[in-house]
Amino acid sequence: MNYNIIEKRIGYSFKDKSLIDLAFTHKSVSAEKNYERLEFLGDAVIGAIVTEYLYKNYKNLNEGELSKYRASLVRLDALYNIAQNIKISEFIIKERDNGAADLKAKNKRVIGNVYEAVIGAVFLDSSFEKAKEILLQHILKVTPDIDEEILKNSDFKTELQEMVQKETGRTPKYHTINKEGPDHNAVFTICVKIDDEIFALGRGNTKKDAEQNGAEIAIKKFMEKLNDKK
Repeated sequence: MNYNIIEKRIGYSFKDKSLIDLAFTHKSVSAEKNYERLEFLGDAVIGAIVTEYLYKNYKNLNEGELSKYRASLVRLDALYNIAQNIKISEFIIKERDNGAADLKAKNKRVIGNVYEAVIGAVFLDSSFEKAKEILLQHILKVTPDIDEEILKNSDFKTELQEMVQKETGRTPKYHTINKEGPDHNAVFTICVKIDDEIFALGRGNTKKDAEQNGAEIAIKKFMEKLNDKK
């Protein structure tokens, strides 16, 4: 693995090079030594960094609005776009189901997960402040106008929940009804129910994305239902 190229793209030089190997190794290569634990750590670090950034820079937002904006910045699509911008996907060490090498790792979820692992590795190798510096640099390269990006990627689940609770006092329910494909390239289908009525079906590479897609559709149908009652 060419550490110099990887480090240049990330913008950080690792003291412990084994962290790079770990961050880029898929579980199809090794069930024990892979990126999943670093991904778990990176997910928490990214969440904390984005939360702090929003808290300090958007003093006019309440808790619900902060949560919605954070969700838009840390969702799979956002992390995938960051990872693709710095072109780290070609270094992912991964095998296909048939055992053939698949170094490009085209799956969106895998690439997003590896990016989380990279941030977790930077955090372990240095500090929270350095991980924050690197992450914010990456975010701003892809989304120089964070305000616009936040508005474009609203948290549809939160929006639907607030709407339904206001009108009915109840909460939408999400149920996984199907999963297709292998774990590393799965497609989930979920249904969105309000008062036991199915309002939408959503699909995505993760349950979160499927729920967001379903919630977006359900918002439109719920609004139509409200308008019909008027």
